[in-house]
This record gives sequence, C-alpha cells and structure tokens, in this order.
Amino acid sequence: MKSQQRFIFALVASAAVLIGWNYFFPPVPPPPPNANANVNANQQVAQASPQSTAQASAQVSPSTTPQPAATATPSSAQPAASPTPTPEVVQQRKIRVVTPLYEATFDTRGAVATSWIVKQVKRSDGTLRKIYGEGSTRDNPKPLELVTKRPESVAPEKTFQPYQIVTGDATLDTTLAGNNFKVAAPVSESGDATVDVTSAGQSIVFTLNDSATGTDVTKEITFFPDRYLTEVKVKVARNNQALPAKLALGPSIGDQGIAYYGFYLYPPEGLAMINGETRRIPSLEVHADRRNTGTINWMLEGIGLKSPVPKPVDQEVIDGQVQWAGVDDTYFGMVGVLAKPATGLEYRTAAYEHKYDGNTEQRFLVTGLLPVPTDGSKTDIYVGPKDHRLLDEASAQVKQTGGPQVDLGEVINYGFLGGMRRALAIPILWAIEKLQRMTGSYGVAIILFTVFIYSLFMPLKWVSSRKMKKAQKYAPRMKELQEKLKGMKQTDPRLKELQMEQLRLMKEANPLGGCLPLLIQMPFLFALYTALTISIDFRQASFLWIPDLSAPEPYLLGFIRTLPVLFTASMIVLQLLTPAPSADPLQRKMMAIGMPLFMLYILWSAPSGLLLYWLVGNIVGFSQQMIINRLTKEPEEPPPDEKTAKKNKPKKLKPAEA
Repeated sequence: MKSQQRFIFALVASAAVLIGWNYFFPPVPPPPPNANANVNANQQVAQASPQSTAQASAQVSPSTTPQPAATATPSSAQPAASPTPTPEVVQQRKIRVVTPLYEATFDTRGAVATSWIVKQVKRSDGTLRKIYGEGSTRDNPKPLELVTKRPESVAPEKTFQPYQIVTGDATLDTTLAGNNFKVAAPVSESGDATVDVTSAGQSIVFTLNDSATGTDVTKEITFFPDRYLTEVKVKVARNNQALPAKLALGPSIGDQGIAYYGFYLYPPEGLAMINGETRRIPSLEVHADRRNTGTINWMLEGIGLKSPVPKPVDQEVIDGQVQWAGVDDTYFGMVGVLAKPATGLEYRTAAYEHKYDGNTEQRFLVTGLLPVPTDGSKTDIYVGPKDHRLLDEASAQVKQTGGPQVDLGEVINYGFLGGMRRALAIPILWAIEKLQRMTGSYGVAIILFTVFIYSLFMPLKWVSSRKMKKAQKYAPRMKELQEKLKGMKQTDPRLKELQMEQLRLMKEANPLGGCLPLLIQMPFLFALYTALTISIDFRQASFLWIPDLSAPEPYLLGFIRTLPVLFTASMIVLQLLTPAPSADPLQRKMMAIGMPLFMLYILWSAPSGLLLYWLVGNIVGFSQQMIINRLTKEPEEPPPDEKTAKKNKPKKLKPAEA
C-alpha cells in the first residue's frame, strides 16, 4: 500500500512540477504582428546597435573576407526618391535548368530561383531512386518542391527568394529585386529557355547594369549533372569599387507538401557552423524580440533576476565566424559553403498562418543571408536531401574544387548526444541498406535487422532477467529485515548478523544489477531510433499496407492506426511477462498498462518504420522472455509439513527498549 501511495504521490508531484514550471516560466510570447516590423528592425539596427555591425566588420581579417560583407545589412526594399531608376528594357524570362537529379526554375527578375524540384536521390551504388513530395500516392505522385511560395498575407518586402542578392542599400536592393537580369549563352537571347545539364557542368550568367547608380552586378551559377552542389560567383561593383553583399538561402527550404509539423517532422529553421561549432537557429528565436542567451540566463530572466537582451523582431544577427550556413527541415536543406570564414550572417523571418483540416498552425518564412565575396570568388550552394552519404560526398566535392575542408554531415540533426548517435546510426543505415538490396524491401530489412539486434542483446537480457527474479524473490525477506532493523539498538548482538544478511541479499539481488544490461544497450537503441527517423531511404518506401515508412500510418476507417495499437498491445504483454523488482502485483499492473498507454500517446504519429521496429522488437522480446522464463524456472518448494513448520517457526523478536 505504501508503494502505491508513493507511486501516486510521485505522479502528483511530477504534475505539480510541470504545472508550476509553466506557471513561473511561461514560454516567451511571440511579439504582436507588425506590418512594419522589418522596416523598424532595420531602423533599430542602424540606430540602436551599430556596434555589432561595426565590430563584426572590425573583426574580419583582411585575409578571410575580401569585402566588408558583414556591414551589408539588407533592408526592406523601399524605393528611394533619387536617383531616378533606369527604364527597364530587358524582357522578363523563365530559365529552366534540368539535371538528372532536380529541376530548377530561375526568374530573370532578380535572377532568383522560383522553383526547385528534387526528382531523384542518388544511392550508394550510383543508381537513382525517384522521390516525390509528402502526401504522394502511387496514383497521384506530387513533385517534391523545395521553394516556398509566398503566402498572400506576407508582404513582398518582408521576404526573399533563393539566390537573391541583397546589399543593405535600399535603392540598390530595389533595383536588384525588381529589374530583369540579362542572361548569357548557352541560353537563347529571348523568350523562356531550358538548359539541359546531362553530361557536364554548365554555367548561366546573369548580369545587370544600373546606369542610375553606376552599379554592375554579375551572378554566375554553375550546375552539374551528378551532384546537388552548385557554384555561385558574385560580383557587385559601383564605379569599379566592390560592394558588400549577401546571398539569400531560403526562405524555408524543405518539402512544401507537409500538411503540419510535429515531434517527428520539425519545421524549417536556420543552421550554421559558427566558430567551429554547429548551431541551430529556430524560427521562433529569430521571430522573438529578445536574444537567446542560453538556458540559465533564460531562467534568470523568467524570475526577474536578469534583464532580457532586446533585439529587432524577425531579425537575428549571428555573431562569430561562419564557415557554412543554411536553412533546412527534417529531410532537405539549402546550405552555402564559404571559401573563407566571414562574419555578418543574418536570419530573417516572416510569420503567417497555415490552415489544414480546420486547424491553424503558425509558420515562418525563415531566410538566411550569407555574406559572400563579391570579387568573383566561388561559394558552393548545396540544395537537396540531407542524406549522410550525399552530404559526405558534397563535402569531398567542395574540397576537390578548391574549397575548404568541411563536414556537411553536421547538417543532419542527430539530437541529444548527436556525436554518439551519428557514430552508431551510420553503420546501422549501412546494414539496413544492404539488407534492403538482398530482400528488395525496406520493411523486411527493418524486421531482419531488429531480429538480429535483439538476438545480439539476448545475453544481456538473460542476465537482467535473472537479477530481476532474484530481486523479486528476496524482496519479502529484505522487507522483513528492514522492519527488524528499525527497532534494534546498536548494542543488540543480532544487529550485525542481520546487517550482514541484508548486505548479502543486496549483493545477490541488486535491482540495479538487472537494469545495467538494459542501460548498456540504450545508446544503440537510441541510435537505431535516430537512424529510422532521419534517413531519406525510407521516404516513399512502402511495406504491406503502409505506403510510406517515413510517415505516420494512414488511418483505418478514418480514426484508428493499426501499428500503434499492435505496438501497445505487445508492450503490455511483454511488461507483464518481464520480471520486475517489486513483488506488488497491483504496482506491476499499473506500470505494465500505464507505460504502454503513455508510449501510445507519444508514438501515435510516429513514422511507420519506427513503429515497425518497436513492434517487431516487442515480439522478439516476448519470445526471448518466454525462453528465459522457461530455462530459469526454479522448482516449486513443497509445502512444509507440520513438524517442519513448527521447527522453523520464526522466533519472536523482543521489542526495542526505549
């Protein structure tokens, strides 16, 4: 009964802590929408915090950044009164670039990408696998579009386009965004055009001359047939003097077919390699009106012991030397790699509401503004799947073409203890891919791999079960000894004897000894979970009635999912079968039912591949437990006869002296 009371008290205390935490440390409310937020942000940067920009410029070594790119704070493009813009004579055109891996469409108005459709994914053996957008079916495949269309509720001046050049000069930025660039060969001189990149790399050169400001801009983009990398060379000069500039990455590169984001599908966010460390920049952080100064400072700010550091809304200037930066979602990303580290990385957001199934979700258009050299030096831009093989291959290609040594595998979000998970997840994915080639199915590969892994850990499970059984067997005796020891004096001659017996039982049946083998395999299981949730291989990989192993299972009869229910039922059976240290049957039942129901809630919308792994693991674990219980079953002791019972009648202990 006391154990049940402690269990209930623990639940109540946990709920009180969660409620109290949310009460005393409420989440930072988003700032109120302001149509002129971007304009105000730029004004605040210019007026209130010129130091950061100036310091950034001062910190840039002449050997690392050829131009003062950090000072190129882009502004909301507002037309200036003077000088008078040059009348436009260049025709607006669409340039479509077709490679075996993707199709990209560029608009000469601004020389920006308006569409980027990934068609195929390269596998490790060099073959290509077709890939489609979220929500696709066999009868209705949807293109995998990575470029976000600007919602009508977002003003044009609050967002950017991929590959857009911004300089911080409002007049020049208006010209660069609103005028048509000329396009050189191999593109035809007029009309829309298509460039097929099938055998060798091809470059498209966009040029613009603004006679009103004396500015010449050149943007050369080179595409390759066998890689997701492009090379970008930018020149921005006024009266032969180079101007600082930034290149837009985003907004919100990712699968545009995702209906809503959740625990297993995170929305687009910024990420960068700053001062040698990977940093993720969530959209809410950019959208907030205060800087993120760390968890401890956030707690101090919550209780009023520290004042928050204000910043412009929808704008985040990242301090430090940036090696590469970009925008990504769960499976895709756009990352720019600088030839040399530079300062001045910046992120912008624009909030809007996304509606699905009668619900409303707040989303953000998040854009990274990467300071790029404007002397014609190259910057590598990766746009494609966040597959560890493809990212490693892109890292090598950057190095082979004269770029820096980078590890783009850091683009993948491995979560907590990412280094350990990455080291284990990559071999796991390699093994699953090998099994898939043997069986022709990723579902079968997951099943075989799960059986192998659980078989590998069966000796640990054996040891754990034996320890648990001993703990369960000795629990009544331990409780009896504890009751006896409570009332004994230190001078009691039986005290030492009982303490020695207690130590012996604790040594033989320590419950922690049963948990240790399980703890040893936890990192490996975490890595397996990570591998199943990040791998691009499982996208659109069907198995039995499951159309996509990387997505939640479709509803059956409109309200139920089979895999989570089967998983929960199997977990309940396994929990009831597995020995537990506590001999209290009621407490065991509460844990055996409560934990699976909690997992059902957590995994209801989990990827089907992950649930398949858990379900098969439970079934294998159930079989193993049946074998272990049978082999470790101890013969039941016959009931003592009357003489033996009298002989072994426990002696009564004397009451403790006061």
